[in-house]
Amino acid sequence: MAVQYQGRIDHTEDSIQALFQAQYNTYRLGLVVVTAVAGVALAAAGLFAPVPMLAQGLLILAGCLLFTGRDFPAIVRAESVIEARGGALPSAVCTFCAGHMELEEGGVKKKLRYDQLDRIVQDRRYLYLFFGPDSAVMVERSKIDPGTADEVMQLVSERCGKQWEATFSLLTFNIRDIIRIWDNRKAGRKGGAKTGRKAGGKRAK
Repeated sequence: MAVQYQGRIDHTEDSIQALFQAQYNTYRLGLVVVTAVAGVALAAAGLFAPVPMLAQGLLILAGCLLFTGRDFPAIVRAESVIEARGGALPSAVCTFCAGHMELEEGGVKKKLRYDQLDRIVQDRRYLYLFFGPDSAVMVERSKIDPGTADEVMQLVSERCGKQWEATFSLLTFNIRDIIRIWDNRKAGRKGGAKTGRKAGGKRAK
């Protein structure tokens, strides 16, 4: 297959954190929203509820901590990865061919299929190609050659049949995000139901 585009990522501590935050906000969006709403509710209770001043302060503090730390688990995971690598962060090159992708990292090459992509997410600096909650390819927008990030996005979207999602932000949270949370929950329930039926069949034997 002819090579069309090539993207690169030279990881830094910031890019590792961005990856884990994008991963967490993509696959744990419902939890992120619930945590943020709980934080706002606690802070509001501290400001307006008729409770003693000490209780007000504790409520406001708890609310602020919940709201600002809604993606805290992602930050912890990112810091663990950075610490485990001793600061030696990897670089990777992803080649986007017409029919497949090729990922090269640490001298090891791996062929990847577009139809195995689960979610495709983008922000102002990076493209995140998720094959699942724990597997992703990341490309820096400014390090695509030849071509542009928009051309890569179009190719990937056409090949995998999925639409690009923007990374989650409470400032841009809207009805589409609510629908996405609901769809993800339905998919999870269906998967659990299928697993339960299979397990039940095995017991019956």
